[in-house]
Amino acid sequence: MLYLRNLLFCCCVILFSVNGFSQNVNTRGIPKKEDSAGNPKNTYAIIIGISKYKNISPLEFADKDAKSFGNFLLSNAGGSVPAANVEEFLNEQATRTNVGDAISQMARKAKPGDRVYFFFAGHGDMEDLTQIENGLLLLYNSPNGNYFGMNDDVLEIINLKRYLSPLSERGVEMIFVVDACHAGNLKGGVQGIEQTATALAASWGKEFKILSCQPNQLSLESESWGGGRGLFSYELEDGMKGLADLNNDGIVSMYELQSYIQSNVAKYSEGKQIPMITGDLSKPFIKVIPSVLAELKRSKEKDFPMIARVNTKGSEDKYVDSLDAEGKKLYASFNKNIEEKQLILPEDTNALKDFRKFEKKYPGNPLTTNMRRNLAASLNERFNDIVEPLLKGETSYSSRDECYYAEMELDSCMSLLGPEHYMYQNLKARKLYMDAMAYTWALNENEYNAGMRPAILHAIKQLEQSARLEPNASYTLSSLGVLYTYIYEYGKADSAFQKFLTLRPNDYFAKYSLGIIYFQLKQFDKSENIFLSLLENYPADLNVKLQLINVYWNAEKVNQATVLIDKLIAVDSTKAIGYFNKALLFSTAINVDSSVYYYNLAKKYSSDYISVCDNNTGQIYFVTGQNDSARKYFNQVLARDSSFPLAHFNLGTIEQKEGNLSAAMKEFFATIDLSSASLQGFITNMQLYFGKTYDTSDRAAYKEFSRKTFLFNMQYASYLSMLYTYIRVGRLIDSTENINFLFDQLFTYKTHDDLTWFHNACYKALRKDIPGALESLEKSLKLGFGNYFMLTCDNDLAILRDKPEFKALVQKYFPDSLKGKSR
Repeated sequence: MLYLRNLLFCCCVILFSVNGFSQNVNTRGIPKKEDSAGNPKNTYAIIIGISKYKNISPLEFADKDAKSFGNFLLSNAGGSVPAANVEEFLNEQATRTNVGDAISQMARKAKPGDRVYFFFAGHGDMEDLTQIENGLLLLYNSPNGNYFGMNDDVLEIINLKRYLSPLSERGVEMIFVVDACHAGNLKGGVQGIEQTATALAASWGKEFKILSCQPNQLSLESESWGGGRGLFSYELEDGMKGLADLNNDGIVSMYELQSYIQSNVAKYSEGKQIPMITGDLSKPFIKVIPSVLAELKRSKEKDFPMIARVNTKGSEDKYVDSLDAEGKKLYASFNKNIEEKQLILPEDTNALKDFRKFEKKYPGNPLTTNMRRNLAASLNERFNDIVEPLLKGETSYSSRDECYYAEMELDSCMSLLGPEHYMYQNLKARKLYMDAMAYTWALNENEYNAGMRPAILHAIKQLEQSARLEPNASYTLSSLGVLYTYIYEYGKADSAFQKFLTLRPNDYFAKYSLGIIYFQLKQFDKSENIFLSLLENYPADLNVKLQLINVYWNAEKVNQATVLIDKLIAVDSTKAIGYFNKALLFSTAINVDSSVYYYNLAKKYSSDYISVCDNNTGQIYFVTGQNDSARKYFNQVLARDSSFPLAHFNLGTIEQKEGNLSAAMKEFFATIDLSSASLQGFITNMQLYFGKTYDTSDRAAYKEFSRKTFLFNMQYASYLSMLYTYIRVGRLIDSTENINFLFDQLFTYKTHDDLTWFHNACYKALRKDIPGALESLEKSLKLGFGNYFMLTCDNDLAILRDKPEFKALVQKYFPDSLKGKSR
């Protein structure tokens, strides 16, 4: 939340003696730095920060500002001031006795060439408005009024001037940092705050003064700045660390610091707080540490800007009192609707409607600015609640309806603030994100189907625009990565998750997703490295172990897979899944007895594996020619669970092989309908599928091909099976409309593009469209199709094999050294 700090000291003041520097201006208007930022002989600091007062209204982050500034001085960037030279007084420690003693000691120690910081963050006030050159810094025990009856609990500006100005005359660099113009129900009211600020702004001698705001303004503080800081002191530190170094010469001058803090404080306060600096602006101030500046810039790149909420703590009372009865009623209604979160709905009464009425009826009223800011902050709250857990790497429990309402509120916020507002592009990016999430929030593979593709494409378009507007929003990149996988754009998904990891380098989800993506792209080495890294950090994570087994299996690293599987079997809680994976290894080797044995063990240890084990048992009977036994197991599975897609696919394949084409099509349709978009299955003995026949004259090559395992998306495999069901029926091969529809579906599975073009070539060859078949075949090869056996032995391509163009393609993509190597 953003708070206005006591108007009292709306000036954060920095004063230090200039020691005779003159101001020269270069041709670009930037004062020249006539020497480097000198190294003082010694640096001392008195730091005061009071948020919790004993008798007057509290502030939020004044003590945090003071603590932060002290830490800055102790750091390398702040000059590595020795801790013994820094006196810090926070909250109840900030009494006149403690502060007075520190000032006295510092005055005795400081010598010419030394530097002294005096930092104050807290309330300022003045109830005797006749003392036009005076003001008060209120310490912890300060009363609320009758200040001059308790001199021990305030610091008079005029006394600070009398006491400290002589030090600057003696050559001590006196630097005052005072941020005290905060809103509050103080005795002197707004006038007291303004008078204190004016007293600070008056010239004392050879000092620089940096005031946190103009005398008629308030200093702002908010949770949105630095996790809870005053805007001025937060920007001041960043400027001193090097962000204010406009000409990149490694030194921040007072002119550069003024330019930086005025620009940034005015920007984030929407022109309501503008710092002041007086004095010789050419003065070199502080050296920049390159490593500190580089780290700060990296941190800023990851910043998540938010609209800060204002709490004026009583400073608005006089403006409310000046309203007529209707205005007071409207203002009260506005605040009530804000509190009850009736921001844009219901239509008959909401905060936005109240604000529009108030703005129109009372143009130029000072209350309007804070009303607009508070309404804008409220309109962002739903969005913030949704994404805040994501920014922390946690789960966000929301809904698509919530995302829809968040989008509406962000749209209203954009209209409220207008395109010139510094947050407008961020708001637009977040509105686009919420629009995408209103369609796809918490989408999972069990929900997604091909009918949702238009919604996915719309969401991706919105997210891509959002990422361009706000490239450091990690949640947008994560969502993009996920949605790309639904349309099989794994290269784009990889890029999105890589960018995500630059923002959240240790994020489990991003790394796990990348491992899956590399697996899909058949980049098994990269996938293996990612899952090994995750396993090192999460040694008990079963999902990581299973993915790693899958990678080893497909990379033909059987020994490594076996070691992991045996470790699963050795633990009671993972014994069943270990036996299941052991059975898969024997199934791949077409070892019927061993695979059936381990499938039965898996069922014994967990009833959850009954259906999948029976399906796989039926599959191994099928590939060994025992169709009746296979059919029995598949029917057994469907009798138990009619929605099990793999059993439908396997039954369809048997029906297709036995010539029952209508029954086959019915099973393939069921597979598509029941499969999730990402469901995959392993196919061995490819020669048994799709009604294919092959030239078997090279028995060794044929045997190697039949033993090879292929990984298919099950929806894709079903569409492909349906395609060949049409192709194998003479009268249907010319059913162009249906076949084109099937190819349209196949081409949506991007990871299988090379395979789809291969089968497109087979289809065209069977239709004796030789030029078309050769063209499709070349596209397939260019995309990476690498199965030499299928290319040279699939009988569907027989018509092409004597063609010189075909031989040229084989020679180009499979020179003699590559022959026999399969994909």
